[in-house]
Amino acid sequence: MVGRARWNNILPVVFVMYTIAYFDRSNFGIALPYITRDLHLTATQAGLTAGVFAWGYSATQLIAGWLALKMGSRNVIGVALLLWGFGAMGTGLATNLWELAAMRVILGLFEGPVFAAAAILLSQWFMKQERGRAFGIWNLSSPVGAFLAGPISGFVLAHYDWRLMMVVEGLPAWIWAALWWWRIPKSPAAARWLAPAERDLVERANAEEQARFVPAKAPRWWAVLVDPIVLSSFAGFALHNLLINGFQVWLPSHLKTFPELSPFAIGLIAGLPFLVGIPGLYWVSWHSDRHGQERRLHAAIPMAATGALLIVAALIPPSLWWLQVALFVALGFPMKMHLPLVFARLVEIFPKEKAVPAVALVSALGNLFGGFVGPVLIGYLSQVTSGFTVPFIVLGVGSVLAGICVAAFRAGSERGSAPAVPGGTRALASVEPGTPSR
Repeated sequence: MVGRARWNNILPVVFVMYTIAYFDRSNFGIALPYITRDLHLTATQAGLTAGVFAWGYSATQLIAGWLALKMGSRNVIGVALLLWGFGAMGTGLATNLWELAAMRVILGLFEGPVFAAAAILLSQWFMKQERGRAFGIWNLSSPVGAFLAGPISGFVLAHYDWRLMMVVEGLPAWIWAALWWWRIPKSPAAARWLAPAERDLVERANAEEQARFVPAKAPRWWAVLVDPIVLSSFAGFALHNLLINGFQVWLPSHLKTFPELSPFAIGLIAGLPFLVGIPGLYWVSWHSDRHGQERRLHAAIPMAATGALLIVAALIPPSLWWLQVALFVALGFPMKMHLPLVFARLVEIFPKEKAVPAVALVSALGNLFGGFVGPVLIGYLSQVTSGFTVPFIVLGVGSVLAGICVAAFRAGSERGSAPAVPGGTRALASVEPGTPSR
């Protein structure tokens, strides 16, 4: 019988782990106005220090799938927690542009493998019918981490400085590393708390899922480089990531131009879009699973909607700053809806030998483009246009195009809708061991 053991033991630990990861990359934007002042950086240099995180992040994401398959997802994430904690705390010790950039690269380098490793780990523990919800709950950690970084960092900055903020906020990664090794088993077979019937059902269902992909000749991993689904997913993910990273890094600096707002208020408002994104992520994951595991349009439409909202917000005059802030918060609702679905889609339509490099390629190169170009581009455009109207419009247009890219291609297996699972996880509880997962 299928119960709640996996949901109660695996997901919370993965959730907090990725919350810490996202917190440690998001707090930089809150501190950036103060770092810029103390280290005497230009807007373009500030954007560069924010963007170089993506170089380290993408470098290790490209090999994340290989690392996870060779070392095991559990081991990859456990080691990464220890090493990115060093990079997070080291950021607070930087004394010039190059030291700051180096710490940001190190932070990205050791956070890089975590997303793909977590996706592979969860696909091992959850069956296809559950995976949309499992990935969705896991990816709620992204807006939670981004939101918490706002008010917590704003509070610390209101009473101390950005250096202490970075050191203190980097410590949880080391603390959680110890709990990670203790709470995450090597595999379902090693989980003492998992009922044998449920363990057998999960392993059999996942084996049957992979068996459907076995061809006469195993596909070469580099086939992903020319697959239109992978290429369109990459283009959409990269363009939408341009918006997420540029918006996240520079929104606090834009809000600082409003004299009505204190440092704590700026941190709180900068985090609110990610807070309202939590119900959006939960809803889209649930809705996707309930409608035959449809992933493509459930990812594409929110991308385009986010871009449209940012364009409208950018055109609001400064005298109506409160309305602009309201739209900034509102666009957070659809902003990260795509995240679990883009990668769940790749895992589900490709065999593992192709899905692993596809996830690594889309995530690594998409994060490299969006994570580096976004902050640098917005920093440069804000410097030459003396404001954020044009930069935010550019981000919005890119995100509308992102939605079009993801919607443009669909796999043959997506042309017919898979049956929904009425009742979600409760319905799975009635599945007897040995019953096919679909």
